[in-house]
Order: sequence, then structure tokens, then C-alpha cells
Amino acid sequence: MQALRQTFISKRPVASFLTASLAGGISYAFFIEQKADTKVSSSSLSAGGGITSIPREYDRDAIADYWKQRPISVVSRIGMIGYEFIPLLSNYIIDFKIFNHKNNDLDRQQETYISHAAKLRQALTNLGPAFIKFGQQISIRPDLLPAPVLKELQKLCDAVEPIPDHIAMQTLMQEIGQETLDKCLLHPSSKMELVAAASLGQVYKTTLKSGQNVALKIQRPDMIQKVSLDLFLLNQYGLFLDTIFEVLTNQIPFHVNFIDCFARASFEELDYEKEAKNQLFFRKEFEKRKCQVHIPLVFDQLTTRRVICSEWIDGVKLADAGQDTIRRLIPVGVELFMTQLLDIGAFHADPHPGNLYVTDKGVLCLLDFGLCAQIDPLSRKALTTAIVHLLTGDFDSLIARDAKDLGFLPEEMDVTELKPILTKILAEGLLESGSNLHARKRNLMNISNELNEVFFQYPFSVPPFFALITRGLGLLEGIALSGDSDFDIFQASYPYARKRAVKIYGVHRFGRLQRKLTEMK
Repeated sequence: MQALRQTFISKRPVASFLTASLAGGISYAFFIEQKADTKVSSSSLSAGGGITSIPREYDRDAIADYWKQRPISVVSRIGMIGYEFIPLLSNYIIDFKIFNHKNNDLDRQQETYISHAAKLRQALTNLGPAFIKFGQQISIRPDLLPAPVLKELQKLCDAVEPIPDHIAMQTLMQEIGQETLDKCLLHPSSKMELVAAASLGQVYKTTLKSGQNVALKIQRPDMIQKVSLDLFLLNQYGLFLDTIFEVLTNQIPFHVNFIDCFARASFEELDYEKEAKNQLFFRKEFEKRKCQVHIPLVFDQLTTRRVICSEWIDGVKLADAGQDTIRRLIPVGVELFMTQLLDIGAFHADPHPGNLYVTDKGVLCLLDFGLCAQIDPLSRKALTTAIVHLLTGDFDSLIARDAKDLGFLPEEMDVTELKPILTKILAEGLLESGSNLHARKRNLMNISNELNEVFFQYPFSVPPFFALITRGLGLLEGIALSGDSDFDIFQASYPYARKRAVKIYGVHRFGRLQRKLTEMK
């Protein structure tokens, strides 16, 4: 055997060296990970009930340090993502790019769409919360995907494969305790009806001793580990992009901060006590402004980091309501979102179909306040004037002032050369296409040279909180398009933005601005 080994090494020295290096690298990676897990096991116990040193509050550096000590887990996760997506991509290319022109049978095409959609939904489910949320985001875009695909992906909103009830009940018992459950619930150990299973947790309907029906949301096991690993990979991707763009363009690096804003909000979604505080905060703020929306009550005694108890809502999803109902309530939804952005200074960033309901009384109801973000007063003011300037065609003010106030451009930059380029992008690429993404994509392709010039030659960046604003508006826009194919998110936003601008600047000053703009035109 030894002679055979020596013969192999002498005849194939390069292969032998590579094999030995790979084996050594893998062994060292296993040693590093085992050492990290052993160290953690003897030192820290997480608030979520498991052994971990992942912080409860979001800390990008701490999360990065944790996963850099676990190379096997990181590589395994990357491998898992590739394992799920590479076959999907290959089958898509074969069915829709290579052989699609040969298939004129509409029924067969429909079956192919459904088959691919089911496989995509299963892959996103297998990959966990971060990917499920991506599926939720595109599940309400009738202008992007065919109807059979949308129908399948919408199952990701509240019909993800649930964990067994006994595991959920173990979490409930660990978090709340038998004594409190006996004290508060009419049937503490029975008659809990599973009604929805989402990316992070699943919801049970039960009854308090007072007779009031409530929704108990219980978090899935090991969510902190799974979510933090995906956020770590996402942040590493942001670092990679910033490095590349810094070398190839004049952009100010922004991808890390842009992704970090989304990552922070996503990590905080795991803390149901924060979600409860958000829910009570928005309930109070909307009541103060007499907004036409219902926010469920929260029951503190049955709420912890991994369990939240809210008032039960009887109704239907807004996306499943009739088109007349959608057309009636979407303007209410847009005004609610604009109220949050421009007035309250905090906003619900996850208004997907599972979180927007219509009550039995026909009132819009907003659920699930886990993914929220804040906007500082200066940014709120700048955003208000930017929307007004955009929709009234005052591109000079939008570019020279608003873009700088919001952080898209450096304060000291001379925008003289940039104005005509950005004016064309804003007018032709956004306003003229409305909310139809096919038209928007077409228009943006037509002005691709101008887009390239902005991104590569100028120090352009994107403010971090825009990651969540665009997500929230995109979700709301998708639901609106299902009820009204001509819906325009820009025009729908203008009435409230104008009202806020009048409040900020006063009637006379705003009137002067409008008259000046009219004269310029």
C-alpha cells in the first residue's frame, strides 16, 4: 500500500499536493468550527433558549465574527443555495429559452408554469426565511409574473409548511410557562387551531378566559441562527459590490449600508417583544390622526421574545377581496404608507398579502409589525418636497437640492452637468411608465447610456432606509395592480405629499412655489 501511495505521488505530484491541501484545509475548518462551538458552549446562553453568542440586538460586526469562526456552516449554506437554485435555473433555460418557441400548446405552457412555480416555492421554503420573504415580494407582481406563478408563490405568505404542533407547544411552554397559560387561556392545552404558517413563525387561534378570541404567533426553532447566517452572507455580498464599484466607478460605496438597513430590520423581526411595541406605537399614532385603519390589540402577559398574542381579526386578505374593494381601499393604504413615511417617521416595511386584511366591517387592517424602520425628521422633510417636485416636474429643485438632502449626491457637488441626464431618467424612465414594470423596464433600457453615466461617472449613492421604502411601496403597488391594472403609485402618492408640503411650508409659500413652477413651464 505504501509503495502504491509513493508511486501515485511521484507520478501525479500536482494532484497529490492539491488533494493533501484540500484535505488539510477541510480538517482545519472543522477544527476552527468545533473550537468555536466548544468555547461558546462553556460561556454563553442565549435569550432565545439555545447556546449561542449571536447578540440579541443587531450588530453586523458581532454576527460577522460569529460566522467567520464557522467556515463549514458558511460553505454548507452556500452549497445548499446552489443545490436548490442551479437545477431551477437550468430547467428554466431549457423550458423557456431553448424549447419555448416550439411549444404553442397553451395548456401545456400553463402546466409548465405551474410546475416551475411549485418547484420555486419549495426551493424558497427549503432555504428559509430570507428566501421566503423574497418570494413574498414577487408574489404580488402581476406585471412581472404569470397568474399561475403568482398563485403558487402567494402560498408563501401564510401557507409555508408548518412545524409539528408539539414543537410549537414546547416553545410556548418555555416562553410563557404553564401557570400563566392556565391563568389566561380558556383552553391552555387544547383547542388551539393552527391557522397560518409563515417564514418565521406560525399562528394559532385560541380563546382567553374572558371569551375573546386571540391569535398566538409562535416562532420556529433556531431562527436566530438561520437568519443571522443569511444576513452575514448578504452583508459579505454588499462588501464585494462596494469593492468592485469603488474600483470601476466614481460611486460612493453604499451597498453595505443599504443592505445593513434591511438586515437590521430583518434581525429585529425575530424579537416579538419589539414587534408588540411597534404594534402598540402604530395603533396609538394612527388613532391620534384618525386614520381609517384597524391595528389589533396586543396582550402583554402572553408576549415574549418568541411568542406574541394579538386580538383575533375576522376578515379576508386584501389581495383576495373583490376588485371594487381593492380599488376602494388601496388609496387608503397608500395614504397610510405616506403618513408613516412623511409624518410619523416610522413605517411598516412588510405590507405583503398576508399582512393586509379587510375586516368584516370593510375596514383595512394592518398586521405583523416585525419589519419596521424609522426616518429622521430632516429626511422626512426632504422626502416630502422630493415627491412634490418629482410629480410636479420641478426636476431642477429635485436634483439640485432634494437629491443632496436625501444623501443621493454629495452636498458640495456641482450638478450642472448632471441635471439634463437625471431629468431624462426621471421623466422618461419613471413618470411616463407609471407603475407598469414592463413599460418602466423598456423605458429604462432606452436610456441605458444615461443610467450608466450616472452610476459610473458620478458619486451617486442610495440612502440606507430606501431599501425598506422601496420594498414596502413595491408590495403595496403589487396588490394595487391586482385590482387596477392602470394604478400609478406615483400619482397616488401625490395628494398626501402635497398636503404635507403645505403643512411644512405653509399655504402661501407652497403657493408661490407652485406659481413659480407654472411660470417656468
